[in-house]
Amino acid sequence: MQNFFSGLYELFLGRPLPANYTNDYREVVFPNTGLTLFLITLGMVLLYYYVFNRLMSTGFYKTQHWTIMLVLNAVIAFFIPIMQVNSNGIETHSYTYTFAFVNAVLSVVLFFLFSLLFKKGSVQAWTTPMKWPHTK
Repeated sequence: MQNFFSGLYELFLGRPLPANYTNDYREVVFPNTGLTLFLITLGMVLLYYYVFNRLMSTGFYKTQHWTIMLVLNAVIAFFIPIMQVNSNGIETHSYTYTFAFVNAVLSVVLFFLFSLLFKKGSVQAWTTPMKWPHTK
């Protein structure tokens, strides 16, 4: 898993900066951030489809509601790398903020993919954000 997340983030960001923190990024920050991103995004999607729109029947099923959850997830995903970097004693600079932005973009993609997988089980939000691929 360490190699997967390190390779993924370095694909978009290049080699970690400053260079003396490369091993810290590859061994701790990238894997922790990637795993946290995956779990939080999955949790947000499950919360939206199965808690808000199945168990609670809140009427929180329109596309703008889904967008609110997507944006909230992206904001959380933006701050995850910054917290990871700071908690590991690594200098915060432009690489850190670019890393945070890439993580937020990845969270949007992951949220959309999870939505396609889990929306079918929702009572009210099965058409959010779109009817495809599960038309009734």
